[in-house]
Amino acid sequence: MNAYLFTAVVTRSQVRPAPGSRGPVNTLQTWDTSMSQIVLGGSPDEAQRRFEAWLRTTPEGENPVEVTIRKIAAAQLVEQLFTESGGAPLDWPEIPKQVLAQLESTLVDNFEQGYWVDVEQVIRPEGLSPNVEWLQRDLPEDIRSGLNWSADKQFLFLLSVLAPLVPPLDPLDEPETDTPDSAESPDDDSEASGTIGLGELYTMYPQALDKEAAALIQARNSVVAAWLWRRYAATTRLATNQIRIDPWCGVIGLSGAG
Repeated sequence: MNAYLFTAVVTRSQVRPAPGSRGPVNTLQTWDTSMSQIVLGGSPDEAQRRFEAWLRTTPEGENPVEVTIRKIAAAQLVEQLFTESGGAPLDWPEIPKQVLAQLESTLVDNFEQGYWVDVEQVIRPEGLSPNVEWLQRDLPEDIRSGLNWSADKQFLFLLSVLAPLVPPLDPLDEPETDTPDSAESPDDDSEASGTIGLGELYTMYPQALDKEAAALIQARNSVVAAWLWRRYAATTRLATNQIRIDPWCGVIGLSGAG
């Protein structure tokens, strides 16, 4: 069973009550959102079907929600759990239990996990620190002082290895049309409907950038997690790809996992 990280940007539409001059009035409301899940499946296509079905799930008792999938980014997870002591098997039945137990037993300061750190800028592929102690010492004080450095307090991080960005077309390369002003562009439609245009997706939802791989990492903070990945990828084709780190998002496709 393979594991894939999926992220989608979707437009949702639903009839909801809104304030009116004579009381609440049912109106059609539309909004954009981004959603991520790890999906287990025998193939990418099977996993994506599960993910799309999950995206369209509507809670019981709610008015029907129309879901338009604007963008899906997917990548297969590396088949190991990265830890500070080395690689470990990905035990999918146990990982959600581990996350829940941590939430119930540990007083977690979200700041100390380090999602605010731009790990792409802080942990570069070249000149990697030889160990965690040197890594901590080498960081600027304003970053180092805000992170958890206790080895007894570990968190799960989802690391995405981003695909190289495709540069926009040069205007000279774009096909000419006889009536350039005769139809609205997709972005024009988006403005009219109140949803974001395709050109804004990556700005508002950078987690939806195209990916080449993903990894689940257990570490004391996001900087250590990024450092673990960079050390692993140093001799691979992914050594210099940009990376980003996001929190644990849940897993579907396995009975009892959430």
